Amino acid sequence: MSQSRKHRGFRTERVVADYLRRWWEGAVVGRGSGRDILNVPFDCEVKARTGLDVVGTLRQIETRTAKSGLLGFACFRLNGQGEKADDYVAMLRLGDLVELLLAAGYDKRKEIIQDKDIKRCGQCGEWTINDPCNWCEDQ
Repeated sequence: MSQSRKHRGFRTERVVADYLRRWWEGAVVGRGSGRDILNVPFDCEVKARTGLDVVGTLRQIETRTAKSGLLGFACFRLNGQGEKADDYVAMLRLGDLVELLLAAGYDKRKEIIQDKDIKRCGQCGEWTINDPCNWCEDQ
């Protein structure tokens, strides 16, 4: 790995730690500890690479979180992204996402859509549950 890529990776860890410090004031970069960000209640793996090894990253997270029991996810700084961490991409297992959504109350749906609610728009022919459909409203 070139020195510039290595330094970009180190800088990305600092950017993510700074961003997380808004909510977890002790968030710092963890050097040599396994976890990229310390003093947070989860395990965040930070990546700033050209190629994404999704399976390898998931294995890395699962190996660490199997021991710690923490929620694990990866944070990716994609090529062309600057240092605005809230634009970075996060990846976690679908099972972990569902647990988070349930804990946040997303299992309490406010509206249940039934087959009888789905119809074709009389103007554009798209399937919709809205009258008029969102497509025609936007035009």
